[in-house]
Amino acid sequence: MKAFEIVAFTPELRPVFAELWVPWLKSMTGRDPEPEDLVAVADPEPFYVRNGGAVFYALSGATPIGVVAVKNLTGGVYEFCKLVVRDEARGLGVGKALVETCIAFAQQQRARLLMLQSFRRLEVALGMYERMGFVPMTAPPEMLVLARTEIVMGMPLNE
Repeated sequence: MKAFEIVAFTPELRPVFAELWVPWLKSMTGRDPEPEDLVAVADPEPFYVRNGGAVFYALSGATPIGVVAVKNLTGGVYEFCKLVVRDEARGLGVGKALVETCIAFAQQQRARLLMLQSFRRLEVALGMYERMGFVPMTAPPEMLVLARTEIVMGMPLNE
């Protein structure tokens, strides 16, 4: 039995996104979030969910230990973004379970492509993405590549 469960966005979980993601970004990059980031993580429902995407949380009991968003970019292209797992929950398969949930969601939406943006220093995450079938690729025109991005990867779906 897993020590955690994956759940979809609920209004009660709204503040958790920023609580988990903002400190993680600052610790990983030494940079503050970009304005778009702050809007998205402060209130993810209008930014992701209402636009055909999703937000998923990993919970250990009632404690949030991870979060990820899926953004609908139009044209059958989706992007999973802002994946973060608390330090104390790393190595438990939380990140993989969150990515698997994103893949399943994109497939249910009949996406043709699932994209991601990352940093090269996240070697463990990049290795996991590759093992799951993501490959480095050029960002499609639907995707806004952020200034901090060092690598873009994608996975063709439903073909």
